[in-house]
Amino acid sequence: MASKVKLGFIGSGGIVKGHLDQGLKDFSDVDFVGWCDLNEATAAERREQVGGRGTIYSDAKKMLDEAKPDAVYIMLPPFAHGAAEALVIDRKLPFFIEKPVAIDLATARKVAEGVEKNNLLTSVGYMTRYRTSVQRVRDLLKKQSPVMMHGGWLGGGPTLYEGIWNWWVQKDKSGGQFLEQTTHTIDLARYLFGDVTHVYAVAVRDRRKRPDFFTIEDASMVQLTFANGAAANLYSSCCTSIGGGIFLDVWGTDMKAVFTGWEHSVKVSLPNGEEVSIPGEGNIFAKEDRAFIDSVKAGKVKGILATYEDGLKATAIACGANESMKTGKVVKLDA
Repeated sequence: MASKVKLGFIGSGGIVKGHLDQGLKDFSDVDFVGWCDLNEATAAERREQVGGRGTIYSDAKKMLDEAKPDAVYIMLPPFAHGAAEALVIDRKLPFFIEKPVAIDLATARKVAEGVEKNNLLTSVGYMTRYRTSVQRVRDLLKKQSPVMMHGGWLGGGPTLYEGIWNWWVQKDKSGGQFLEQTTHTIDLARYLFGDVTHVYAVAVRDRRKRPDFFTIEDASMVQLTFANGAAANLYSSCCTSIGGGIFLDVWGTDMKAVFTGWEHSVKVSLPNGEEVSIPGEGNIFAKEDRAFIDSVKAGKVKGILATYEDGLKATAIACGANESMKTGKVVKLDA
């Protein structure tokens, strides 16, 4: 491969801006060749961020065929996945995809089959895995038995339904808060405790007056059972304006770890009164982007911590929770 990796983007919204601002735009070994978005003005904004490099497109196929990227960033809302991945897989291109990887399990499984069949290099935007705090706790858990955890994403929710908040509050577009937002905590739970076998979920609705198109739950509580026998209770809320935030409390047989904030700073309590505090990183996108670019250049995984398979498994858990909210029953996940 040439000294620079040619990147194309399918979807050029705010999440792309975050990746660029946190370091990607300054990678000396990256060449930005294509920006695709249904809103060409949005693509133009991203192009401007990198000094006018690359061509603007509104058609993904045309971008892939004309710009000929070496790798692709797929940065789409949950309901828009499937077709873009098929185009990228057909061209056997490595891709980075933002979470969640799909709104439904059938779409995610189909993409996963294409990835496996073509032995494609992939990375999913579960940036929290790359945090120093998370790595430290994961190392500690390898030396003991995981027991339980609880946490999630709690807030008051949007008051203006513009931009992403328009589709985010529609269940058939976002999949709900647990699938779209708390997916970060779902993935972190898997990363720390392993695979999940059973899901049981309870939805909370009608807590606030909402417009008719607001069809997601106001809140939910989801119980997870892990293959190793550990358990978790994960919360989501977009109707609690006081006392919310992002957090996760984790217990092993010989430790407790308390993660707080989007940056996931952690306080770890250990035997004999020992305590360890690790601040979370702010610009975490740069770590996962660096791992992806290094892997594309090497033609093999070099530092990627979350692959499409991880995205598929997180989606399976969230879809299981959505099914449980409908039926009131425990959902057993496929192996």
